[in-house]
Amino acid sequence: MSSPDRRAVAVFDLDGTLVAGDSFGGFLRHLLTRRPARLVVALLTAPAWGPALAVGRLRVPAERWLVWLATVGLDADRFAAAAQAFAADHAGAAGGRTAEAAVTRLRDHAGRGDRVVVATACALPLATEVCRVIGLEDVELVASDLRRTRWGPPARTVPARGEGKVQALCAAGVPLPLDHAYSDSASDLPLLRAARVPHVVDPSPRDLARLRAELGPDVEVLRWARRRV
Repeated sequence: MSSPDRRAVAVFDLDGTLVAGDSFGGFLRHLLTRRPARLVVALLTAPAWGPALAVGRLRVPAERWLVWLATVGLDADRFAAAAQAFAADHAGAAGGRTAEAAVTRLRDHAGRGDRVVVATACALPLATEVCRVIGLEDVELVASDLRRTRWGPPARTVPARGEGKVQALCAAGVPLPLDHAYSDSASDLPLLRAARVPHVVDPSPRDLARLRAELGPDVEVLRWARRRV
C-alpha cells in the first residue's frame, strides 16, 4: 500500500504524444540526406536493415548500424549541435508539431505537484533538446541511452521501448504502479498497463482498436488541439 504523502506519478511518452513524428528516426534521416555518400550506402544496404527493423531481435543491431552510418565522424560537439538544430526545426512552434492538449495535461499534473516524467525510446541527447524546445526542460526525462564515439559503433544498450521503457523507469527510481500514463501507441502497452489510469493520446484507428481491447472501451482518448503534420 502506498504512503499517503507519496506524490502521484504521471508518465508521458514523447513521440506521437507530446510532439509529432519519430524524433530520432527523423534526425537520422536528416543526417543521412545531408551526406550523399552516406545516403547511397544506406540505400544500398536497405535490403538488409529494412526488414531487420521489423524483427524484434534484429531491430537493435539494425538501428546501431544506421546510427553509426549517420553519425560516424561527428565529434561530441558537432553531434550536440546537430541535435540542437534538428530539434529546433522538428519541434519548434512554427511547425505546429507540438500536441498542445497533451502538453497542457502534463503541465496540469506538474501544477498539482505530481511527479512528471517523459519516457521515450528517443536517444537521450535528442530527447533532451526536443523537450527543451517545447518548454519541458525542467521535466524529468527517461530515454534510450545512446553511447557513441566519433568513429566506433554505438555501444549495445537496451532501448527504452516497450517493456524496456518500464524497465528504464524502474531503473530511474520511478515507482510502480504509475498513477497515470499517456501514450499514442500500442507499442507502449507495457507502460499503459503499468498505470492505474492509462490515457491514450490521438492514436491511429488501428492502435485505438487494440488499445481499447486491452485497456477497456472507456479508456480516455485525448485528441490533439492541432492536426498532426
